[in-house]
Amino acid sequence: MIGFFHKNLPEDFFKGACDIHCHLLPGVDDGFPTTEKSLHALQKLEERGVRKMILTPHFMKDYPENERESIMAQFESYKAEAAKVSGIELHLGAEYMLDACFMNHFKQGFLTLGKKGKHVLCETSYLMYEHGISEMLYDIMCEEYQPIIAHPERYEYAVRDNYFRWRDKQYKFQLNLLSLSGAYGKPALVKSHYLLKEGMYEFVGSDMHNLDNFRRFLPEIRLTKKEMERLEQLIENNKKLFD
Repeated sequence: MIGFFHKNLPEDFFKGACDIHCHLLPGVDDGFPTTEKSLHALQKLEERGVRKMILTPHFMKDYPENERESIMAQFESYKAEAAKVSGIELHLGAEYMLDACFMNHFKQGFLTLGKKGKHVLCETSYLMYEHGISEMLYDIMCEEYQPIIAHPERYEYAVRDNYFRWRDKQYKFQLNLLSLSGAYGKPALVKSHYLLKEGMYEFVGSDMHNLDNFRRFLPEIRLTKKEMERLEQLIENNKKLFD
């Protein structure tokens, strides 16, 4: 009976969509290694109906060369190449790891999501809630920025109390779309469906690092009617970042 109540994403799911979290900027992190592969993915996303994308390269201690000015220059170069093959509207943001290098990035000025310049995409270690994270998020809020916690379903340490405590502090959550397929393992699968059903997410992103995983796991997503309605609302919330 369960099969009658769970469905795949509709064919037109991405029509007019805005992806607010992806790693298409080539050669800067663990995402697309070359411009050629990135532009190919961009074309395929446009064919699916995607209209806007915020490129969010990693800013973390693993990539010390990624700084605001250098990434902005690389983005402008990539954007010029992308305009030759795709009509997708590209914007630059960043995914900030809450680690020892975070305050340096804070001082440089954030690459934010959307037109208002107030939404900051943040992530933590997958394994443990490290010392100092609460203070960093507090500092973000004190400067009147809005923290968006990237893929909270993927943090192995996080339990129900963590999620509700973060929401009480008014942090917003961004779902990784492929978490709903099991692409990141069963714990992330279970958590993503739970958080979606509870209405805990505000936004959704692909977190695309390569096209193969997107093609492989997207058809594996199964949603109830209620989950689909909530996911469609997240797509609309993405668009509102540009209002």
